Amino acid sequence: MKTAEAASAKILHTGGAGLREAAAGGPLERAPIALVDETPHRVNFRSRAYIALLVAAALTCEVLLAWRLPTDHWPALLTLTAIAILYERVGVQIYDKTHLSAGVVGLFAIAILTGPSGAVIAAPIVALAAEVFTESRWHTRVFDMANYVLANVAGAAVFYAIAGTGNELSAWWIPAAVAGIGANYAIGPSLVATWVSIEYREPWLPLWREKYSWIFPYYLVFGLLGAALAAAYLALGIPGILAFAAPPFMMRFAFAQYVSKTEQTVMELKQKNAELQTANESILEMTRQLTETYDGTLEALVLALDARDHETRGHSFRVAQYVMTTARHLNVEENSQEWIDMQRGALLHDVGKIGVPDYILHKPGPLTQEEWNDMKRHPHIGHEMLRDISFLSGAAEIVHCHHERFDGKGYPRGLAGDEVPLGARVFAVADAFDAMTSDRPYRKALLPEMARDEIVRHSGTQFDPEVVQAFLLVYDQLARKAAAERKEEHARAA
Repeated sequence: MKTAEAASAKILHTGGAGLREAAAGGPLERAPIALVDETPHRVNFRSRAYIALLVAAALTCEVLLAWRLPTDHWPALLTLTAIAILYERVGVQIYDKTHLSAGVVGLFAIAILTGPSGAVIAAPIVALAAEVFTESRWHTRVFDMANYVLANVAGAAVFYAIAGTGNELSAWWIPAAVAGIGANYAIGPSLVATWVSIEYREPWLPLWREKYSWIFPYYLVFGLLGAALAAAYLALGIPGILAFAAPPFMMRFAFAQYVSKTEQTVMELKQKNAELQTANESILEMTRQLTETYDGTLEALVLALDARDHETRGHSFRVAQYVMTTARHLNVEENSQEWIDMQRGALLHDVGKIGVPDYILHKPGPLTQEEWNDMKRHPHIGHEMLRDISFLSGAAEIVHCHHERFDGKGYPRGLAGDEVPLGARVFAVADAFDAMTSDRPYRKALLPEMARDEIVRHSGTQFDPEVVQAFLLVYDQLARKAAAERKEEHARAA
C-alpha cells in the first residue's frame, strides 16, 4: 500500500453516476479533494495496459456511433449536456470522503432521447468538464472519459433494446429505464474497481462490495429522474427540460443541508470509534502482559514446589509438556480455555503438597496408613487453594481429580469414566509415563517402551482408552523428550 507521501491523490468517477472519490495513499485510504498530493503518480504497466484497452473500446464506440446522430437531436443533446455538466460541478462532498453528484440524470436522459450515438458524444465531454480546474492526473481523466463512454453507451443500448425507441412514451419506459441504468451501474463501478484492484493488487470483490455496492440506489433514483427529464422534453421541448431540471437542484441543496447537519455527528462518532479502538488495543496489551505475569508466577511457584521435593525435580514441567502434546491429538483447541486449564492444572497438580508435612514427603521408607491418608489429602488441599482464584478455577478441577482412575478406584472422590475431567484423564497417563521413565531413589528409570507397555496394559482400568490411543500416537515424540531429560539429569549429577 502506498503512503500519502508516495502516492498522489486519484479521483475516481463511476461512469457518470455522480460518485467521485479522492484518495491519498491507496484505494482503502480515502482523503478529501483538498488534500491532493503534488507527487507525480506513475501507474504500473498493467494499469496502463488496462486503461489503453478501455480507451480503444471507447474510441471504437465513437467511430461506430457518433456519426449516426440525427441533426434534429442536437438541440436536446447540447441542452442536456450542459445540464449534466452543471449537475457534475455542483455535487455534494459527503463526510469529507465522497463527492456525490447528479450528472447521470442528464446523461441518462441523453441516452434515452438520442440513443447510443448521443451518449457516445456527451459522455466524454461531461467527464472532461467535471475535472476542469481539478488536480487529477492525465491517466485519471483519460480513464474517466473512456469509462463514461462505455457505461452510458451500455445503458442506452439496453434501454433501446427493451423500449425500442426513445422518441415516444410507452409502457416499456419504466422497465427499460431500470434495466438501462442497471447496465450503466454494472459497467461504471466495475471498471473503476478493476483499475483499483490492478493498480494496488487488492481483491476485486471485497473492494467492490466496500466502495461501490452501496451506490446502486442512487443510480436507480437518478436513472428514473433521467427518464422523467426525457419525458418532459418530449412533452414540452427544451422549456420542459429547463423546468424539470430544477427538482434535482433542489434535491442537491436539501441533501447538502442534511449532510452539513449530520457530518459533525459522523466525525464525532468516528473519533469515538478511534478512541475505543486505541483503548481496546491497550486492554489487549495489558491482558497479554497480565497473562505473562500469571504464567511467570505459576512457574515460580512450581519451581519452589520442586525445590521442596528433590525426588521429583522438573516433574511438573515435563508432565505439562506431555499433557499438551497428547491433548493436540484429542482435538483440544490450542490456546482455548480448556487448553489453558490443562496446562496450568498439570503444572500445579501437586500444589496441595504444601499442606503435607516434610517428614512424610521425604520419608525414605514406606508410609504408614496414617501418613498415607495425610498424603492423599493433597488433591483436596490444592483444589481448596485454587478454586476461588478466577483464572485458576478450571485448573483447580484438574488438580482435584489428578489421582482419580478411569475405573473409579482412585481418590479423593472415586470418580469414574467421563466424571473425571478430560484434563485429569490426560494428566494421569502423562504423569504415569514421566514417573516410570524418571529415576527415583528406590529404583532406576524404566525404558520408555516398558512404560508404554505398562500404560497399555492398564488401559480401561486406570487409564481412559481414548487418551491411551492419543498417547500412542505421540509416544515416539514423548520417548525422545524423556530420553533427553534423563541424559541432562545424569549430566548434572556427574
